[in-house]
Amino acid sequence: RNIDNLPTTPSLDYSKVYGANCEVVVGYVPLPVGLVGPLTLNEETVYVPMATTEGCLVASTNRGAKAITQSGGAQAMIIRDGITRAPCVRLPSAMEAAKLKIWC
Repeated sequence: RNIDNLPTTPSLDYSKVYGANCEVVVGYVPLPVGLVGPLTLNEETVYVPMATTEGCLVASTNRGAKAITQSGGAQAMIIRDGITRAPCVRLPSAMEAAKLKIWC
């Protein structure tokens, strides 16, 4: 297979991702973006953009957002961005988990 003729979009600035977001970069393509919401989060109504090629993912996430919103919304706190690779502790609520993280 030859990668010389991969499709490109001239309006996308390739220099913004080259050497920053992926190893062995051969190009990049735009993804479809769906919108999830309304979602009540921390007593505020938000809409979440979702880039995906997975069928039904945005619709499924919208059903979850609707259930959360209709049940009074959710509370959330971001401590830092990352991926969990260690044991997890279950607490009664996400807010209690956030407080434990700050304490640790």
